[in-house]
Amino acid sequence: MRLNLKDSMRYVMALGLFFVFSSSFAQVKGRVYIDENKNSKFDVGEKSFANVVVSDGYQVVRTNVDGEFLLDSEVESRFVFVKVPAGFKTDKKHYIKIEEAQQSYDFALHKDVAQQEDNLDFIQITDTETGLYGTWVDNIKKYAKNQRIPLIMHTGDICYEDGMKFHAKQLNSALLGTTINYAVGNHDLVKGKYGEELFEQLFGPTYYSFENGPVHFVVTPMWGGDYAPSYTKDQVIRWLKKDLAAKDPNKALVMINHDFSIGHDFVLKGKEEEVDLKAYNLKAWLYGHWHNNYSFVDEVNGVRVISTNAPDKGGIDHSVGQFLHIHMDKNGVQGVRPVYSNLNGYVEVSDPIVRGANVQIDANIYDSERLINKVYLTAYDKKGNKVVGRDFSGNGTWTWTNELPLAKAKMIDELLVEVTFNDGASIFRKSRFDLKGTSALKTLWSTNVGGGIWKVSPLVKDNSLYTATFDDTGSGKARVVALDLKDGSELWSFSVKNSIKHSLFAHQNLVLATDVEGTVYALEAKTGKLKWSKKLREIGLPNYVTGSTLKDGVYYAGAGNFLTALNADNGEVIWRNIDWNGGEAMPGEMLATEDQVITGANWNALFVHDRGSGKLVWRKNEDGLRFRSGGVTVEGNKMYATGLNTLFVLDKENGNVLHKKEHDLDFKVMGAPLITDRDFITGTSLDGVCAFDKENLEEKWRFNTRNALIFTSSYSNPNVGNKVRTVESAIVPYKDDLIFGASDGYLYRLSEAGKMKTEKKIGAPVLADPVIVGDLLFLADFSGTVHAIQLDK
Repeated sequence: MRLNLKDSMRYVMALGLFFVFSSSFAQVKGRVYIDENKNSKFDVGEKSFANVVVSDGYQVVRTNVDGEFLLDSEVESRFVFVKVPAGFKTDKKHYIKIEEAQQSYDFALHKDVAQQEDNLDFIQITDTETGLYGTWVDNIKKYAKNQRIPLIMHTGDICYEDGMKFHAKQLNSALLGTTINYAVGNHDLVKGKYGEELFEQLFGPTYYSFENGPVHFVVTPMWGGDYAPSYTKDQVIRWLKKDLAAKDPNKALVMINHDFSIGHDFVLKGKEEEVDLKAYNLKAWLYGHWHNNYSFVDEVNGVRVISTNAPDKGGIDHSVGQFLHIHMDKNGVQGVRPVYSNLNGYVEVSDPIVRGANVQIDANIYDSERLINKVYLTAYDKKGNKVVGRDFSGNGTWTWTNELPLAKAKMIDELLVEVTFNDGASIFRKSRFDLKGTSALKTLWSTNVGGGIWKVSPLVKDNSLYTATFDDTGSGKARVVALDLKDGSELWSFSVKNSIKHSLFAHQNLVLATDVEGTVYALEAKTGKLKWSKKLREIGLPNYVTGSTLKDGVYYAGAGNFLTALNADNGEVIWRNIDWNGGEAMPGEMLATEDQVITGANWNALFVHDRGSGKLVWRKNEDGLRFRSGGVTVEGNKMYATGLNTLFVLDKENGNVLHKKEHDLDFKVMGAPLITDRDFITGTSLDGVCAFDKENLEEKWRFNTRNALIFTSSYSNPNVGNKVRTVESAIVPYKDDLIFGASDGYLYRLSEAGKMKTEKKIGAPVLADPVIVGDLLFLADFSGTVHAIQLDK
């Protein structure tokens, strides 16, 4: 109810508060109370809630001892909202629309038994951009229930009218069984009286704050988007200053925005207003927008900056579809766990590996809704008698390992794996046990290196194998690892600042690597000692996921204005690109020829530089080349490349199109095409591997893999009824055959006509290219396991 001036003064005096009035203000009143009987009414005997912060987006006040508040609400105000205090949740919503007919703006609060005073576990999702129901919705709902998660935070791009209406209907607090809050993204500013009109109708105010356990959350809106918003940055900052002035200084501050829309000084600046967030115990900034999995710790201020890709599809940089489970206390972020969607009760037991007097048994296990408490192995002989029973040990993302004496293993006919989850449920998987193996591709050894492996192909040098891990959580777990080539035992490891997602290179006695922040490392191959490092840029966005390359002692790394040629001996800069910037680094690998360096950027172009000077020779962005993902292959004066759905043969010297052909296929994969005497062969996002005639680019055959276990290819997902048979691995020739790994967790060997000759169940997705040395194949899978496999005896 809006009050006249006389009544307002009388009400203010009763509250013992002081307000300044002007003709541009109207007043609203209300109450905050604990709704003991949950009838959404303030009843006799129910407790009022004093000292709770209430706002209209302009003014910020606290409730008095009777739980009452009075706001000098500006005419532009559209909502009254309550800063929900820690330990409580709202009856329905944290906001009420300001309307003439509204008599009182009362907020009913309930005790939230899932919240803890000193710790907080919550889920971050973002960029779902869909109006379609998918498995990911159930994954998030059940994961939140099983882990007793009190909060889900959606950091924006619910996406256009259909997406926002779908989320309001299907992803609300009532149906999810826990509180969900939304931030507005650039694609959530849609046609209307003002950009955020529909968002407000469905989700309420675009900026607000709330508390949960030891954390004070502030949600701020995207500053611009598809349609202009009515709010301004100065307006939001003026409100924010008042909100933060009322903040408990002991609580950690977490800022929520759809983008990392602030400098590394963490001072939020408008045209006239600014606020230094560091003064309020800022511990983390959560965002989305870039469709990638990328987190880091600000070097100066120690603030954790966290981004995640959408849970329902592959990212622009081919980040895996996921949501995040974040654990915090008053000191900040203490843990981040990525949860990959669409994997429910996944259990696969690998072929046994004889290693001396013992036999290694690996099980790949993953669940998108539950945490694993225990994995137990029971082995039986042919008569059904129990031979052995023992626990598996966990070795990384989803690999569990057991080791049995060979004498015992020879007695085993059948294995039973029992997986017990934290919700108390168990699942069982039976499998036959054959020491001779069921595949012609025999594993000699496999070693899990304790972290996931993305597109890092094994690097074989002398008697060692080198690999590197990714850490999308910013937890400092990424490292370079050296293994003994004979048995896979670890020789050394070196921790790096952030994820290494692409291949390593050997130069004389050095191993070269580049992380996603843009730092190059040169490590001594035998010892792992750092010989030199080079920071190519100040940490920023987007993350660097392009594969670097090495040619004639020069190491090429970086993208855009930090694309750099380095002397591999000492890290000295030879040249730095000054001709282009922008887009997101392509997730394929650069190529260095005798005279050129070939790279690219998503949302930008394919770029060709002079290898000696770094000068840009030509660029091309038409016909889908702007949205490329993979590397290119050069043969003579011809360059072979893929666009969105088009195959290209280009003149290497000037970029002229010699031939192109569009297909009903999606070519957004990271591997460079294989060019043979007759064929153009490439992986695809949805249809496995395809071969085309090298001259006319007509399709010759396609080989469909199984469905992907994880989603990586840009925007690929099963929600529209598609099969997602992604092959990110390059196709590697061996004798007259073709070998590749796939996102379905299998290794395939095909004839040159595309017919399967043999396959091997790896049990985890394979993104990296296989490496063949003689008749041995070395393979790294997404779970972080490196395999040595015998091809032919």
